Amino acid sequence: MDAQATGDPGGGQPWGPHNTVTVVDPSPVNWLSITWNTMEEANRVDHDGIGQPSLAESWRWLDGETLELKMRDAVYQDGEPFNAAMFKLGFDKVQEWTNPHPPGAFLNFARDVTCEAVDDRTVRMRFPGGDSAALMKLRGMHLPSTRFWNEWGFVDPKTGSAEGHW
Repeated sequence: MDAQATGDPGGGQPWGPHNTVTVVDPSPVNWLSITWNTMEEANRVDHDGIGQPSLAESWRWLDGETLELKMRDAVYQDGEPFNAAMFKLGFDKVQEWTNPHPPGAFLNFARDVTCEAVDDRTVRMRFPGGDSAALMKLRGMHLPSTRFWNEWGFVDPKTGSAEGHW
């Protein structure tokens, strides 16, 4: 059996949690290639540009400032269950950063936006003053597992910041 067939392309160590994704791309937005192929978002856009459910199975505006999302019953690749608390964790972590989206600050949620895990499957986001781009912004909010946040994360250990790290 050759190395490819055994899952050992280098002939040395087998595939496992120590492996990493390496993208050789000088573009300042190469992080998109990684995150959109390794993480899920609340919603996605289909080939016609229409918003589709992903980890959120549905959403609705309760009023002009409150968006409610119903989360899908899902499990991360590492076995951790996905739920509304995981969505809130991802939101809170990203809100800590000055500029979570290097391609443009228009993708960032305003500082006064809040997120509440109402129950295991329901999230409520409050947008004081409203936000007509909220669903588009959710498309760029990646929802990794607790293990990702605790062991790897987006933060560059050298600078202590996620800004510009990807």
